[in-house]
Amino acid sequence: MALSDSGSTVSNAFVTQFADDVIHAAQQKTSKLAGSVRTVRNVIGSTYKFNTLSKGGYIKNKSRFEDITVMSDSSKSLGGSATYTGGVASHATVTATLNNYVAGEYVDDFDQLKTNFDFRQTYAESIGAALARAYDSEIVTALDASSPSTTVTAGSGLTKAKFLEVAEGLNDNSVDTADRFIVMSPAALTDLLADSGVTTAADGPISNTALATGFIPNFLGFNVIVSNLLNESTTGVRKCYAFQKNAVGLAVGKDVTAMINYVPQKVSHLVAGEFSAGSAVIDTTGVVIINVTE
Repeated sequence: MALSDSGSTVSNAFVTQFADDVIHAAQQKTSKLAGSVRTVRNVIGSTYKFNTLSKGGYIKNKSRFEDITVMSDSSKSLGGSATYTGGVASHATVTATLNNYVAGEYVDDFDQLKTNFDFRQTYAESIGAALARAYDSEIVTALDASSPSTTVTAGSGLTKAKFLEVAEGLNDNSVDTADRFIVMSPAALTDLLADSGVTTAADGPISNTALATGFIPNFLGFNVIVSNLLNESTTGVRKCYAFQKNAVGLAVGKDVTAMINYVPQKVSHLVAGEFSAGSAVIDTTGVVIINVTE
């Protein structure tokens, strides 16, 4: 609820008997992606470097006293009969640039007197919700800027068969099966719920839960997150993502913090919140982009 300068909103609020709580317009009020990515807190500075090490190999049948070939040696020259199998373990860094986010609103002292609810608390909650969405948008922006090694095209919507393609893409890259997440749009969730291979009651407890709640908390080893913040690649095609937790990083300089300060020259309280964070895709082999036609 915004307060107009003319005072008409206050007048309406004064005349109308409000309930004990203000009913907010429907909105995402908490971060949905917090905890789904590798998070580093208390970062000092404007950037943070996530260190990576690519997959190395091994030596078979090394001769006695023979020098070994270390995984980072790109020449792979062995003096004896031993053989090296595998790739070069290359060290690299991925940089996340921290961005600053802030949201706030003034609460006039007289507005507080003419209404029977706490504007400061109301705006504090609304500001917290706005910053939570910004938190998620930071991660989605990093995913959009990446070039995942696997792309799945769901031209007829996100079905169980396409979900299996996503899992196979990560499995082909030997991605850890623990802490896998998939972020999808509401339309993609509807596609899954409409797939009889997912929601037929005879298929088991997960399907029964989906039928009872209209939501799938996890499926085929993935924790399911539904977000309205995903962008389109082209009109009518939504970019959804699957990833392993350590493949995406979030560097936090300052966690979401709310504050209320009195501003004498405005005879108002400034209710505000802020945070600083930056996200980056650390390992593109651990991310799958799913282009879902809606």
